[in-house]
Amino acid sequence: MHNSPKLWKKAVFWILFSLAAGGAASWLTREGLRAFDALRKPPLTPPRIVFPIAWSALLILIGLGFAIVRSKVQNTRRADDAAIAYAVQMTFFFCWMIWFFGLGWYGFSALWLGGLIISILAMIAVYRRISKAAAWMQIPYLLWCCFALYLNIGVWVLNAK
Repeated sequence: MHNSPKLWKKAVFWILFSLAAGGAASWLTREGLRAFDALRKPPLTPPRIVFPIAWSALLILIGLGFAIVRSKVQNTRRADDAAIAYAVQMTFFFCWMIWFFGLGWYGFSALWLGGLIISILAMIAVYRRISKAAAWMQIPYLLWCCFALYLNIGVWVLNAK
């Protein structure tokens, strides 16, 4: 990774932006987050404290990965592809929080989370052409979202009326 001050400025900006998006989604769904405690959950559901820690770490990696990609790209088309991939997965992430925690649409949320996973795979593919390190940084996010899909489906099945 570059040690240039320009990269670090981009990294700080995109990390804070990513964390702000996650924070905004959490704030908008705070009532639903409280209701989540009352739901029946599948085996392997971690304690509630794990979620904000895991998501914060993942959002930091997402922001850092995008900053690295943006700092390395010279080609406008590749820059646009990276920005679109970042924006699409962030939109899927943000909306999933609303659908799952805010509205309790567990079945729809599972489908939407499948879309998020596909968008992460697309982002990894775009990043890989620019920076393998930035692409690898997204693997924990991909794995966590696959685990979240298991949890989402479990909550949906266990709490179906």
